[in-house]
Amino acid sequence: MPPMLEHHALYEKQIIQSIKYQLNKDHLILRRTADDKTTYYLGHLDEFQQKSNEYIENSNSFEFIAIINENHTEQQQLKEVIQSLDVEFDKLYQRKLINKDYQMKFSMGKKTNIKLLNVYFLPRKDQDDNLLVEPRFSSFKNTPIDILANYLESILRPLFENYSRSTTFLSGGDFIQKLDYCCKQPNVLQPQTNFVTFKIHNLSMDVSHASLLRALGTFLVSPLVDNLFYKLSSQGIEELMALVLKNIFFTFNKKLYRVTKGCPLNLPITDLLCNIYLHDWQMSLVRQIRLKDSFYGRYHNIGFFTWNASTDYLERLFDELQQTLDSDIKLTTFIDTRVEFLNAVIENTKGILETRVYHNPNEQPFLLPYAKNHPRLRHRQWFRYALIRAGQYCSSFEDFEDERRYIEMSFLTNGYSLDFVEYHLRQFNSKFFRSEYQIKDINHHTYRILRHELFRLIDEQKRELIEVQQLQKNHQLIDLHYLFDWGSRCQFNERFYKLWSSIINEDQKF
Repeated sequence: MPPMLEHHALYEKQIIQSIKYQLNKDHLILRRTADDKTTYYLGHLDEFQQKSNEYIENSNSFEFIAIINENHTEQQQLKEVIQSLDVEFDKLYQRKLINKDYQMKFSMGKKTNIKLLNVYFLPRKDQDDNLLVEPRFSSFKNTPIDILANYLESILRPLFENYSRSTTFLSGGDFIQKLDYCCKQPNVLQPQTNFVTFKIHNLSMDVSHASLLRALGTFLVSPLVDNLFYKLSSQGIEELMALVLKNIFFTFNKKLYRVTKGCPLNLPITDLLCNIYLHDWQMSLVRQIRLKDSFYGRYHNIGFFTWNASTDYLERLFDELQQTLDSDIKLTTFIDTRVEFLNAVIENTKGILETRVYHNPNEQPFLLPYAKNHPRLRHRQWFRYALIRAGQYCSSFEDFEDERRYIEMSFLTNGYSLDFVEYHLRQFNSKFFRSEYQIKDINHHTYRILRHELFRLIDEQKRELIEVQQLQKNHQLIDLHYLFDWGSRCQFNERFYKLWSSIINEDQKF
């Protein structure tokens, strides 16, 4: 390490140690907020711990199982969970719902690195500035349900994504592209057309396991779904999924708990199960919308559609849909000619679609997103991503220019150099503009060309996604995760390429 960098690293280490000392001395807590933004909460440790304890004790999503002490250690509790799971796998084998290979694959009895989940809390503030906490679970890797949950997710996700493609937005860019195309069709966007957005709140934590399994069962028996689940029947998959949901155990303050409702966000299967549940829930709404030749799509727990009929009828329809949700899950809706959706402003101006990037006026401006691992790498990628999003979202050249300046100011405000900003802007222009002339003379005409290129990028990403899914299905995909601790990314890429090339050239299997 160069002496200057080493000196700076030691200086920052001293600052961090000083902060830790002061926090411990004053009994304070400094923790990132639950919204995953670059904001932190500083408060009294006792109050935070009290809020966390109250959340666990008052939640109807967790069931207390046992106290962990010298007589009932965590390892003993873990052993009982594993033994219980193995008994259930044996029952499924006896009923011929899984074969011997699956029983051996899912069994954790002979694994040595199994562990229980831990839960911790992140703070957030409500509208009245009161402190609230949200639970976060440690990694599910090497937990008793890890292999089973990942396997079910791997075989079900490709099937569901294909099944739900017509009503799903893959990203904000995908949404804008589809909306832009649809609104150019006759009679879709009229001067009186309203845009409608809806949001399902607290779904992952408040949906019952019975509702998730019921929706899964409906999906599995759909005639549009390939029912060849790698030698598993639909009943077998349902019962295996029930085992996953029934065996989410975690520890907190020397106590063992079980999740009885909802699913932790970082459980691989959670996102898929919630999407299956919402796809089943939305079908009555989708039928009504398609009867009226309107545009519809959903991104996870939020949805958007156009509406040309009576708003009173729509509100009655939403009231009926609310009744079909689990009692603790809330549905909120918004109907107007101007709405915000997926960080975009969508506006109907006398039958003309206008879109641009949305910035929440209640949030501090010029914040960069929270980035894990190595911020420089992530923010370099985010600069390009933000420009791509600006081009896809902004229907007018003037809005794009405003957003470009906002992006540049965000990086400059956060300490990035003007050289950094100008370099990555040149990289963006050289990649998406076809000629030097277009780069030097960006105007309304060349912006339309740029936007067309950026929409083509979405199509390329979709094709790549399909290719990746096919490779995963054929077990031909290897995922490699680069860690900054390994050194320079350029050197890592170069060395890895040489090593991998030598393996391919020497191994006859390739």
